[in-house]
Amino acid sequence: MADPSGLIAAVSAMIFFGSYAVPLKFPSVVAAQVDPIVYQTYKSFACFATSWLVLIYVPLRFTWWGMVGAFMWCTTGIVAIMAVRLAGIGVAQSLWSGIGIFVSYIWGAYVFNEPIKHPLLSMMALGVMAVGMMGIGMAASGSLSPGPSRVHLLSPKGKTRKMFSFSREEEIDLIQMDGEAKVVLPRQVRDEKGGSKYRRDNKFLQGILCAIFVGVSNGSFLIPFKYATKEIHGVEYLVSFGVGAVTISSAILTIYSMLQVYRGKPRPSFHFKAAAGPGLLTGVLWSAGNVCSIVATQYLGMALGWPLVQCQLLVSAMWAVFYYEEVSGRKAASVLLGSCGLVVVGAMMLSKFGTI
Repeated sequence: MADPSGLIAAVSAMIFFGSYAVPLKFPSVVAAQVDPIVYQTYKSFACFATSWLVLIYVPLRFTWWGMVGAFMWCTTGIVAIMAVRLAGIGVAQSLWSGIGIFVSYIWGAYVFNEPIKHPLLSMMALGVMAVGMMGIGMAASGSLSPGPSRVHLLSPKGKTRKMFSFSREEEIDLIQMDGEAKVVLPRQVRDEKGGSKYRRDNKFLQGILCAIFVGVSNGSFLIPFKYATKEIHGVEYLVSFGVGAVTISSAILTIYSMLQVYRGKPRPSFHFKAAAGPGLLTGVLWSAGNVCSIVATQYLGMALGWPLVQCQLLVSAMWAVFYYEEVSGRKAASVLLGSCGLVVVGAMMLSKFGTI
């Protein structure tokens, strides 16, 4: 049976990882159209600042593996935003979550030779979880909901929400008024013959490829940590990771700014008033999830701990359903509930058959 401490850490990681993207939907961020690299920089700074808190409990130690892990995280974070924009959050997140649990299991079971009680049953459990994640992604994306789609935005203080409806053949423009996204204007998307359609073709395929990259990278995210355990122990890894995160993000932002100037385009705006608070909050929530995921992996191993952490999609779906009210219709609700049940059943099977 899985270690209770590891399971508690995995559930905590699910909650934090499943919630860290919520500030991305704050109206100030949406209306400002904050550049993904700029937002990642805020997120990385928060990760760097909070990483030093572990020194209350552990000594200061440095490992270059933390820099490697930070590089993977920064690049994956940018590509993930591209995947969501090109393929949609439901398709992208469900795809990379499903791929990630299989990749992490392969690393743990076959590369690091972690003891597995029942390999075949564990793979079946992963399959059940992956199917459930795909169902959650489809339901949460709104593709199963009848009639017009709805967009919800948080108020700057998170107390009120505004709802706008639009048909599925329309693109959405956010109009900024008095510093707040207040108006959504639908705009028809038409092909050469005048018919409405999605602009998904090549962009959608690019989004799928980005999501596959994110899934493989996410599944391999704790590989540097596994190698770093020869030099450091547990959360001692976080300071090295935090230093790497802020260093690499700053370097990426600098290079990106120089390329923009070279192309004759303006440098990316920091949108400090609109994006600093949400970006830092995103980083804090992600860092909390990162701590919990490391503890979960310590107790449960990569083959079990990381796939359970990927159940964060459950929490993301709950935000979509109960807070943003993005899922409507009996069909979508039924698929969502059934898919959540599959993920839970798969996670229970994995906890039973995955470890000795």
